[in-house]
Amino acid sequence: MAGRRGRGFVPPILTLLDLIEEHRGALEYDWRNRFHLGLSAVPSPVMGWGEAWRLVQVLVQDPTSRIAAAVAGWEAPRSPEWMVLADMYDLRHQLAAQKKSITPYPRPWDKKRSTWGKATRSQRDIRAALAARGHVAAHH
Repeated sequence: MAGRRGRGFVPPILTLLDLIEEHRGALEYDWRNRFHLGLSAVPSPVMGWGEAWRLVQVLVQDPTSRIAAAVAGWEAPRSPEWMVLADMYDLRHQLAAQKKSITPYPRPWDKKRSTWGKATRSQRDIRAALAARGHVAAHH
C-alpha cells in the first residue's frame, strides 16, 4: 500500500498529500476524534510526516473511519456490527422467503469506487502543495 499508486513507486508523503487534498474533511474528523489533534499538527514537533503516514495507513484499513469510507467511495463508515447485521438480515430474509438465493441487503463495497492509489494531481501541483506546507524541495 505504501506509496504504490498505479504508475510505479510514489513517495508516501505525496500519497498523504493527495489524501489530504481529496478527503480533507474525513481526515480532519478522524484526526480530531481518534488522536485528539488537528490535522494542522502535521508536520510539527508533535507529529512528523512519517508518523502521520503510518497513522493514515491504519485509518484507511479501518472501515469505521471516515477516511476509509471516503477512500472506498462509501457514503459513511461501517462498523463490524453493521456488517454482521447485514448478513443476519440476508439470512433471515432468505429463510422467510424459502429461497436458495435472495437479493442481498446493499453493501457499500458492492459499488467500489475507490480513489486510493489513483494519481489526481500533476507533479507541479504536488510540489506547490508541499511548498505551501513549508517543505523545501531539494535539487539534485
